[in-house]
Amino acid sequence: MSVNILILVGTGDGLQLATELGLRAEFNVHIFVDKRSRLRANLKVAGEISSLKNEEFFHRFLIENGIEALIDASHPFDKESTELRQRASKLANIKHTHFLRPPWTPTIDDNWTSVRTLDEAAKTIPDGSNVFIATGRIGLEKFSKLLSSKFFIRRLGKVKMHCPLDNGKFIYGDPPFSLKDEISLFRSLKIDILVIKNVGGEGSFAKVEAARAINISVIMIERPEKSWGNGIDTIQGIFKWMDHNL
Repeated sequence: MSVNILILVGTGDGLQLATELGLRAEFNVHIFVDKRSRLRANLKVAGEISSLKNEEFFHRFLIENGIEALIDASHPFDKESTELRQRASKLANIKHTHFLRPPWTPTIDDNWTSVRTLDEAAKTIPDGSNVFIATGRIGLEKFSKLLSSKFFIRRLGKVKMHCPLDNGKFIYGDPPFSLKDEISLFRSLKIDILVIKNVGGEGSFAKVEAARAINISVIMIERPEKSWGNGIDTIQGIFKWMDHNL
């Protein structure tokens, strides 16, 4: 009999985990996907992670589908989903764990300033800077008082939107972005500072590498206080956890 597993997917690594588990006959995999991730899943998607904010629905889904293990592979900055996973798993009395890729760490060639919030990031930016923001459009108002600086904000896709910053401009495009592309873009915009979240993994790392290559300062927004210490950072580690717990 197959083991019923629910995976909360918010990253490409999480989708890869779900795909590999789905190939195993002993597992019946259900996934909820974060629509903000723009991930394209070949697996059957049970719903969006946001629907699980209805904790009554979340609990009912676990019970009605006989879920025996819950794997949180949500985005490293999605603290809300991690807290939901912890509460729902406890209430339904099922095994659960956290699949979380390790954060980036600076090398001696990097020039990072680590902060916890966008507010802190805004306070760190010198007057007159050319800033590339790779944290999304939410929270851009934190930079609205920095009128002497220019802001260039990475926006995925081609749908044009109004930039909420008078001195800001959206830079549209679709991933993946190569190191060569990012260096060329940063040079063309005369970027002084990169603001980015420490999501880990390879998807956004080209921006960090580009900043290192052409000596751009990085304001690194570190992860919220999640249970990183208890996380599993490899797919093989998840398989071992399942063999031990199920």
